[in-house]
Amino acid sequence: MEEQIEKVKLTVEEQIQDMVNKNIQFEVCSKEEAMKFLKYNNYYFKLKSYARNYNINPQTKKYYNLDFAYLVELSRLDMHIRKIILELSLDVEHYLKARLMNDLSNNPEEDGYNIVRLFLQYHPNAATDVQSKANKYSFCSDLAEKHLDEYKEPQKLAVWNVVELFSFGNFMELYELYYQTYPSFNYSEYLKSIKFIRNAAAHNNCILSTLKKPNSLKKFSKTKKLANILGKIPEFRKLDNRDAMMKNPVIHDFVTLLFVYNDIMKVSATKNIRNRKMEEISYLFCDEDGRIKKNKSYFEKNPYIKESYLFICNIIKYIDKKNKNPKHTNFLQ
Repeated sequence: MEEQIEKVKLTVEEQIQDMVNKNIQFEVCSKEEAMKFLKYNNYYFKLKSYARNYNINPQTKKYYNLDFAYLVELSRLDMHIRKIILELSLDVEHYLKARLMNDLSNNPEEDGYNIVRLFLQYHPNAATDVQSKANKYSFCSDLAEKHLDEYKEPQKLAVWNVVELFSFGNFMELYELYYQTYPSFNYSEYLKSIKFIRNAAAHNNCILSTLKKPNSLKKFSKTKKLANILGKIPEFRKLDNRDAMMKNPVIHDFVTLLFVYNDIMKVSATKNIRNRKMEEISYLFCDEDGRIKKNKSYFEKNPYIKESYLFICNIIKYIDKKNKNPKHTNFLQ
């Protein structure tokens, strides 16, 4: 087993020198500007994670074609993308709950309590979601406390209660159970991907640090249905790197989120909201004066970043084109 080298604490000045030793350049961004950035905007461990997208000499441990400004730019782009992910995933969560409640209301076989009882049999730990909200200050604490018995155990819980009290993870499991019990079209097979990227964005993880070396590849499996859908689209069938792109968990999950969001929001009540959001995303990613392309020259020599960007931009343009087609119905059914 490879021996782990213990990292030592470095001052900002020592961090700059450490980068110099690794051949990270300070031509676009001076050392003085870099020191200010590390003191007031971001910290070294997080910023340097974006260097994973660059090649390094295995003998000398020195980077090729990497300037400090490129790392700063990636950190800023990451912030914009995390914001998009959170906005889309919150809308997806809300409208999945709304669709579930509507399906439940029209289901004469389900009273709303039975499915929760069944769920808690399979997931007894989910009750702690309710208990924890009752025992600490939160916007849902009163609602949670209302549904605890004298022994502080959840009682008489219906779907309309738990959708307000469960974490997204537990709601996702309840959603899957409902549609397994009462089969109809649903988005269950896409929810783990959305949960993964939503949580990464919510915890300010570095989304763009894994374009060259994806995380958790051994634990990752792409959604077969989505892969099949992309494979049937003429615009993507001819892309040589489609399969490679969709094997990257972050790219796969972001693409999944885009498709699910646009599918869920296609109804007349939400279509205008969706179109405005996609216009914003298209401008950010694909327009020449959008934020993503502001410093595109930084990444011209980096195939991992460049190809990932082009793939996502093609996805956005395809979705935008289909949304403008009045005959288009959905992406995922």
